[in-house]
Formats: sequence, C-alpha cells, structure tokens
Amino acid sequence: MRRSLGQIALLLLALAGAAVAAAQEQPRVIMVPEKDPEMAAAIAQGRATLARFWQALDKPGPDEEGFALKVGLPADGGGAEHIWANRIERKDGKIFGTINNVPKNLKNIRLGQRIEIPEPLISDWMYHRSGKIVGGQTIRVLLKRLPRNEAVRLRAILADP
Repeated sequence: MRRSLGQIALLLLALAGAAVAAAQEQPRVIMVPEKDPEMAAAIAQGRATLARFWQALDKPGPDEEGFALKVGLPADGGGAEHIWANRIERKDGKIFGTINNVPKNLKNIRLGQRIEIPEPLISDWMYHRSGKIVGGQTIRVLLKRLPRNEAVRLRAILADP
C-alpha cells in the first residue's frame, strides 16, 4: 500500500510570483510513496540549506519575492501531507505561514489559514528571484513524475540549484 510522503501540490505556488494566468489553476497533487529515497534526499537537502532561505527572507534583494516553506503536517489516517505555506514570518522565536494549497488529508487545515510552523516539520523552501524559483528541492524530484508539458513549463522557471 502506498502511503503518502506528501500530497504535493506545486504549480500554484511555483507560478504565484510569476504573474501568469496558470497561477489561477488548481494545483496538481503528486502522490509519493512514504519511503521514496529521492524525495527523502530532497527533503534532507532542503532542510540542510534552510539557512539560505532565512538569509534571503531576512534581507530580500529587490528581485526576490514569493517566499514559501513546505511543511509536513500530520495527515488524517497517518503519515504526513507536505503542503506549501507562504507569507512566512518569524516572530518571537516562532514561524508562521499561510496555507497555500487545498489540503487533501488535513481535516483542520484549510487554504488561506494562518498556522504556526514547527521548524522540524519544514521539508523544503523556495522563493522567486527574477521570476525563477530558488530552492524547491522537492519540486525538482517531481519533474519526472509530471506530464511532459507541465515538467517543461516548470523547468523553465527553476533557477539552477
């Protein structure tokens, strides 16, 4: 039985800062087996480079925007649902963000809800620099699992790692 490491919705956030019409579409959900080694490595890389995200968030360049964190929240029925949150803020030693995807297996979480984000639950990060996505290690893993036209469109807006 496949359990979800993440029901990962990526296109809405990936396109959010790019000012394109596709940002209005409902994001695609990609199911990933819980013990997928590529996704586990991407999450480890995202967590290992989280300091880069905090530096950019604290002092964004004039062309940097759309800061977001992917958070692995405990899903109803077990496992975790990895979901993006934007409007990231650190205040009084806590991290806050706004849910930016429609949750699939989170009864008490909804699109647009402001939540506290426990740092150990952060599985990835990203932001836009000059219209390109910086970070997004888990997005890169999903490229080969997307339909070709979507993968091509997404590759075009990914910055070099």
